[in-house]
Amino acid sequence: MSAAVCPYCRATIEADEVEAVVCPGCGTPHHADCFEENGGCTVFGCSAAPPAEPKLSIGAPDLHQAVTVGAVPPAPPASVPLPPCNVSVSAPPPPRPVQAAELPEAPPLFSSLGYGPPQPTPYPAPRPASIPINWAVDPELPRKNRTTFLLLGVLLGAFGVHSFYAGSIKKGFVQLGITVLTFGFAGLMVWIWAIIDICTIATDNDGIPFRN
Repeated sequence: MSAAVCPYCRATIEADEVEAVVCPGCGTPHHADCFEENGGCTVFGCSAAPPAEPKLSIGAPDLHQAVTVGAVPPAPPASVPLPPCNVSVSAPPPPRPVQAAELPEAPPLFSSLGYGPPQPTPYPAPRPASIPINWAVDPELPRKNRTTFLLLGVLLGAFGVHSFYAGSIKKGFVQLGITVLTFGFAGLMVWIWAIIDICTIATDNDGIPFRN
């Protein structure tokens, strides 16, 4: 038969042990010192078990009162002392007196009336108005002959020769290119263009009138 085990210390109780105590309620053997230390039987629900300790219950009003009344306000943070400022502020230096050489020279007396040395003009002088050129009475202008322009337009206008003579190089190349690239099929159209030119154009490419 196996030896009994004390339910309090979980140690084996020998059969010949004198200090063993049998619970009067449930008959469970205990060590005498274990039974005395526990204050009764260790088996849960036994009638010889020690009475349970009363539980402390706290309601919501008690908890709220403990929080609001017993709360200690936090201590304000300790102020950190600032180090002494050793920076010295000096007054600004007095203004430097203006020397006589730095002052602007005063204009001489009666300079505006034409007396004294001439003064520089603050604004640029206005340009004189352009004088129109009388093309008809200026014999030195290299003017082209209008008769030559008319004859070239009538005879060789399909090739743009009259435009080359008048200085319109781009127009002359355009008229010549149309006639050559179309193998003369568009030559009549270019010739009509040349007739319109000799009837409406009275100056060369530089704007100088033709000489009669």
